[in-house]
Amino acid sequence: MKTFHLFFFSLLLLTCSCKKENDKIKNNKVVEIIKIPNGNDPKYLLNHPKSDTLCSSDIQKAKNDIAKYNKLYIKTICFGCDNKPFEEELEEVLKKRKIKQVIEDIGCVVYEGQTQGCYSSYIELKMKEKYGENYFSDIEKEAEKILIKNIKEKNKLLSIYDLEDKEKPKILNPNIKIESDYYSTIKVSLPTKINSYKSLFVDITFVIEKDGTISNLSISNWVNDAIDEKFKKQLIEIAFETLKKDYNSWKPGTYKGNITRTENTLRINFKT
Repeated sequence: MKTFHLFFFSLLLLTCSCKKENDKIKNNKVVEIIKIPNGNDPKYLLNHPKSDTLCSSDIQKAKNDIAKYNKLYIKTICFGCDNKPFEEELEEVLKKRKIKQVIEDIGCVVYEGQTQGCYSSYIELKMKEKYGENYFSDIEKEAEKILIKNIKEKNKLLSIYDLEDKEKPKILNPNIKIESDYYSTIKVSLPTKINSYKSLFVDITFVIEKDGTISNLSISNWVNDAIDEKFKKQLIEIAFETLKKDYNSWKPGTYKGNITRTENTLRINFKT
């Protein structure tokens, strides 16, 4: 299960990396934003220009994998691509159906005239031609069905980011304000003043159980350039105690209408 701090760090890293790569290639005047052809439209895939060597090599790789494995399921990794909450269950389904999962990693930019995504699009096109238009959706529906069963019977834990906004858990205490479902502020008494122009916060990961209570609190991040570091232990204890007392009643999250245990990360800011 991916916790928020890992997700946030990865997102930040990818954003910075993409920006740097864009800047670098722009300086060489050979940049073009990613183009991903539609797998349902074979026009470009089957008639792309010879100068698009990236697409040509990706299609050849796809042909080789189709010949080798016959049945394939393609997973695309890219900045902004959604992760499915039933990844573990998907592996189970693919193993049962004897389907090989293959991966295409889409970068941020490519050189002018070169197209990314031809590998996954060609596989999607050919799998649908051979096994029907619902080939991929049937696989995913079976995996999602197992996920829902695991939520009901095995207390499967989902990330808050696996849920639609309307199904995310909501704090019930009317006196607690959580900004953008992400951070909250606690007032503390310290024998020193907190510099409001600098950072002082802790990210706390916890589980919202099916009954709306919280459990498994842990620190996922600590940032401080506002006060003496000797107050760290005291502030973290205050944050934990406050969460257990005032943030311990939630409307639990749901997935497709099924109440689920949800992992969440909340940023606690401190002020005096």
